[in-house]
Amino acid sequence: MKKLFALVLSLVMAFSLGAVSANAEGEIISVMYGGGTPESMDPALNSASVGSNLIRLGFCGLMGTQVVDGVATKEPEMAESYTISEDGLVYTFTLREGLKWSDGTDFYASDFVKSWNRAADPALGAAYGFLFDYIARNEDGTLNVVADDEARTLTVTLVNPCAYFLELCGFTTYYPVKTDIADNEGAWAVNPATYIGTGPFRMTSYTVDDVATFEKNEYYWNAENVSLGGINAYLAEDSVAILAAYESGAVSFIENMDPAEFERLNATYPGELVMGTQLGTYYILFNVHKDLSPEGKTLTIQEQSRARYALGLMINRQDEVDYVTMGGEEPATGFYPSTLSDGLNSDVRSAEGYGSWYTGTATPSEENPVYTEDMVEGIKILMDLGYSYTGSIEEGNVMFTDVPVFEFAFNTNATNSAIIQYVQECWNSVGITATINMEAWATLQTKLGNGDAEASRMGWVADFNDCMNFLEIFISSSGNNYPRLGQDVGDYTRYTENTKDAGLGAYWGLNGDQTWADAYDALVDQIKAETDPAVRAEMCAEAEKILMATGAVAPLHFYVNPYMVKPNIQNIAVLPTGDVIWNYVTVTE
Repeated sequence: MKKLFALVLSLVMAFSLGAVSANAEGEIISVMYGGGTPESMDPALNSASVGSNLIRLGFCGLMGTQVVDGVATKEPEMAESYTISEDGLVYTFTLREGLKWSDGTDFYASDFVKSWNRAADPALGAAYGFLFDYIARNEDGTLNVVADDEARTLTVTLVNPCAYFLELCGFTTYYPVKTDIADNEGAWAVNPATYIGTGPFRMTSYTVDDVATFEKNEYYWNAENVSLGGINAYLAEDSVAILAAYESGAVSFIENMDPAEFERLNATYPGELVMGTQLGTYYILFNVHKDLSPEGKTLTIQEQSRARYALGLMINRQDEVDYVTMGGEEPATGFYPSTLSDGLNSDVRSAEGYGSWYTGTATPSEENPVYTEDMVEGIKILMDLGYSYTGSIEEGNVMFTDVPVFEFAFNTNATNSAIIQYVQECWNSVGITATINMEAWATLQTKLGNGDAEASRMGWVADFNDCMNFLEIFISSSGNNYPRLGQDVGDYTRYTENTKDAGLGAYWGLNGDQTWADAYDALVDQIKAETDPAVRAEMCAEAEKILMATGAVAPLHFYVNPYMVKPNIQNIAVLPTGDVIWNYVTVTE
C-alpha cells in the first residue's frame, strides 16, 4: 500500500509540474496504457500494442489518421498524394514539401527506402519483417522501392495486388527511422538523443518501468494543428495503481482496469468509462513441442493436437465474458473475430463456409448438466486418447490423473489475472493442473519469442481489417508465431524425442500429413496472390480450419477495449486497432 501511495503521489506531483510548465504551445497531459515497458521502442522491432502507441507519438508514415470532431479517417500523412497503377501493382507516392526529422534535418524520399530495407532485412530479425513480402524484390534481394529525392516521389512495386497496402503504409513497421543511428538491438530507441522521428511529438526522456515523456515536435509537417504541448506516458502494469492515478486526477487517460470496478466507475464517473470497439481475439496458446502424453503412453503429434483442443473445450467462454471480463466481450467461436473482413464478407464469423468451434460452451450437457456440451466433448477426447481418470460423466465427478502439468505464463494485470485464474479453475475441476507463472510483459515477450514457454495467454488486435493480418501471425517466419508451428524448439529444453521436431515435421494440415510450410504457409501465399474474392474467402476459411486443427490456439473471446478518459479531453480517437491518436487532441477548461 505504501508503494501504491508513493506512485500515485509521484504521479500527482509530475502532473502538477507538467501543468505548470505548459506554455503557449499547449497543455501537457499524462496517460497510462497499462501495458508496462515495451520490449522494444524501435518501430521495426515492436510487436505490442503499448509499444505501438508510444511509437506513434514520435513517428509517422506515408499514411495516417486525421481526426475531426472525434471522427477518425485514414488520410495521407507524410505523403501529399498517391497514385495506383491499373493493375494494382505500382504505388507512386508524392511526399509533402519541406519534411523534416524531429532534430530539424531534412527528410528525403530515400529515407523510406533505407528504413524499409532495414526492417525487411532478416539480419534485423523483426517480428513483422514478413510484412514487406508484399513488395517485390530486386535481383540483389532489396525491396523494389525507388526514390526520387528531387521530385519527392517514392515508387513501390508489389508482388501481387494488395487491397490493404495503404493501411500497411500507416502501420508502425513501415515508419521511417534514421538508419545511420538505429542499431539492431534497439538501444537507440530508448535514448531521447537518438530517438529522432517524424511524428507529432519528440521524446525528451525515457525510464524503464517508469515514464516516457514527449514534447510537441515543431518540425512535424502538421505542427500548426497539434494543440498539446506534450505527453507523459507512464509505463505501469498495476491496474490498481493505474486506476488510483486516474481517480486522483494524475492522469487523463487509462486502459487496463479491473473488470470488477466497471459498475462503480460507471456510477461514479458517468460517461468516462468507454467500452470501445476493438477488432481482436484473446486466446490461449500452447507450445507444440510440449509433450502432453499421459504416463506410460506416447501420443502422436496429431493426437496431441486433439489433446490441446480438448483443453480449450473445458472453458466456459460465456461465463468468462459474463462474470470475469464483464466488458461486453463476445465468446469466441473461432480465431477470426467478429466483423473481420476477408475482402468479400464484412463479417467472416457469420459468412458461409467458415468453421465454428466451442458452440456448446454454455449449453448444459444432456448427459449431465454439471458439464457443458463442450466440456463433455473435451472429456471424451481425453478418455479416447488414453488418459487415466476416476469418476464418470454420469456422476459428474470425472478427474483426470495423468495429464502432464504444464507451465502457464501471463503478463500481470487485473484482467489477465482474473482470466487465468478462471481458466485454471476450469482445468482443475477435471484434474488438469497448470503451474501459473506471472511475468512482466517485456520479459514474457522475450520468453515467448525464444520458444521457452509451454502455454500462455495472448491477444491479437488487428493492424488492418483483413483475415491476412490474423493468418500471418502463424506463418513459419513470423516472430509472433509463439506456438512454434513450422519452427524448431528454440530455447525450450523440456521437449521429448517424440516432440522435438513437432514444429518442423509433416504433422499438419487437415489430414495431419504435411509440414506447416506446405499446409499453411503455402496457402497464405496463395491467399495473398488470389484476386477472385470468392476463391480468396474459401481459402481464408480453410486456413483458419488448419490453424484450429492444431489445438495450438484456443480463442476465448473477441475483444472490446475498456478505457477511461477525462471529460476535458476532446477530439481523441481510439481506433478498433487499439491505436490512440493524440495528434489533434485539445484540452478544455
